[in-house]
Amino acid sequence: MGPRSLSLLVALVLSMPAAAQRPERPDPGPVFRLSVSLVQVDAVVTDRKGRHVTTLGPADFLVFQDGKPQPVTAVAYMRTDEQYFDQTGAPEPVFVPTSPRDARRVIGVVIDDSRMTFESMYRTRSALRRFVDGSLQPDDLVTIVTTSGARGTSWPFTFSRPELRAAVNRLRFSLWNASAAGALDPIENTFQLLPTPDERFREEQFAVNALNRIADVIAGVRELPGRKTVLLVSEGFSLSGFTDWRVRDALNQLVDRANRAGVVIYAIDPRGLVFTGFSAADNGNPMAMADISSRRQDALWQTQDGLRYVAGQTGGFAVVNANDMPGAFRRVMDDQRGYYLVGFQPSDDTFTDQRFRRVKVKVTAKGLRVRTRAGFYGVATE
Repeated sequence: MGPRSLSLLVALVLSMPAAAQRPERPDPGPVFRLSVSLVQVDAVVTDRKGRHVTTLGPADFLVFQDGKPQPVTAVAYMRTDEQYFDQTGAPEPVFVPTSPRDARRVIGVVIDDSRMTFESMYRTRSALRRFVDGSLQPDDLVTIVTTSGARGTSWPFTFSRPELRAAVNRLRFSLWNASAAGALDPIENTFQLLPTPDERFREEQFAVNALNRIADVIAGVRELPGRKTVLLVSEGFSLSGFTDWRVRDALNQLVDRANRAGVVIYAIDPRGLVFTGFSAADNGNPMAMADISSRRQDALWQTQDGLRYVAGQTGGFAVVNANDMPGAFRRVMDDQRGYYLVGFQPSDDTFTDQRFRRVKVKVTAKGLRVRTRAGFYGVATE
């Protein structure tokens, strides 16, 4: 920029009304980027009490790609809860966003209502109302999507709290979903401990549909700025040995798309703390009570493992076995206060093929925990 251009810019700024001199919000930058010379991943560092640690630099981080240490080139901490001040040092007025480009955080809430029980839907609606009213910032751009909707349909991202409340109020329990028995429902045949082909097919369809809907949301937020999050509310899906290859393929594709788009996935199980023992509703030989309890416990763990996997692979976490759903939403939003961007130089052979490259980020200080993405496929994005 030449002297004349700089003088003109200063004159234009000084001639603006005082109310319009609000400082520009800093660009949060890319959350995840791949190139032949740089890999940039986002990471959250917490202490033993779960509090964010925000003062680390490049010397405090170690990065391993496929188990081999890589040079750390840059580290920056990005805040999403930062308060802005005007030129006099006073807090600036509440920011009223007018465009998706004004978003500081982009949040896609995916409700896996395809097989959600009445009790889970009630808890979800109640928790979402409190989430909309108490956890969101004015510049949070949010959408609410259900897995029962048809693929390809568009849904609005909005800053408007009334629109989000209306979307929450439209959530309904479907009696059609109740026609299919859930994994934890009373067992008619206590000796049928393995899922039938029809049960496996139904579980696979539910899982693939949920994963595809999350992929739709990721595609919708990919080009938007700011911290991008998908919050999945689901009763889970199994990753047992009986799972069809379509589920694993859809899951791997979803993780790769989320990582490339800089999307962190969190999962919340609306079932809360589930009783898996024998009850009066169960029929059959009383001697098989242990088998019933074991089968239900295994089914619960398997569905929760699916939630943990999809969240953990993208840098998020899953909240399971917790009866406090509003607290689960608060936990997720507390984790969104900020994150590190860690840039490192990849190995020379990183982009010679499309193999999955595992990434491990550590810190040198003791007692700190790091949560980041599991890795990436060796395909450059630029």
